[in-house]
Parts: sequence; structure tokens; C-alpha cells
Amino acid sequence: MILSDELMQAAQALGQSLSATDAVQTYLDAQARLQADPQAASLEERFQKLYQDLIARQQAGEQLTRAEVNEFYALRSQAQSHPLIAERDFALSQVKSYLAEVALDLSQQSRVDYTTLARAT
Repeated sequence: MILSDELMQAAQALGQSLSATDAVQTYLDAQARLQADPQAASLEERFQKLYQDLIARQQAGEQLTRAEVNEFYALRSQAQSHPLIAERDFALSQVKSYLAEVALDLSQQSRVDYTTLARAT
């Protein structure tokens, strides 16, 4: 899809405006604090790796053992209760809510449903 220069500039301006909002900055700050903490970053990485591995294996038709499922739940609980991960996850939920509002505003003003359009691509 080729965008006009005017549309490209508008999209870039929107991106810059969004990145300067409190919600996005709070998320970026929380993510940076998480990444700066070796223990939190390692916990997050281990959880994500285990999650992706288990999902891939399940999708391939493999049966997971009870021990693997228990390991997943234990690691998930540990990750969710870590203050830096919880802070980042809360900030992410706030950003998602904010961006949903922005998408609704854009859709109403332009009469184009951006949420449906984004899902179609």
C-alpha cells in the first residue's frame, strides 16, 4: 500500500503525539525499569520462553505433562507477583485502553473502523 506524503506525515505526527502521552511514557518507563533489573528481566524471559515452548508443543498436537503445566503455573505466579513485572503489566493495560479510545475517536471522526481494518491486515 502506497501512502500519500500528507497521510504519511499525519501518521507520523499521530505516532509522535501518542508516544508523548502519559500512558505511553508510564509504560515505557516501567518496561525500562524491568529490563534494567537482571532478576526481573531473567524471570520475564524464562516465563515467556516457557510459555512459547508450551504453546508451540500444544499446537503441534503434543500432550503436556502435569509437571510441565505445574511448572508453567508456578512460574507465571512468580512473574505476576514480581513488582516490576506487575507494574509493567498494569501500565500496558492502561496503554491498551488508551489506544482503544484513540482508535474509537479516529473511527468516529473519519467514519472508518480502524480496529476492524487493523484486524483484517
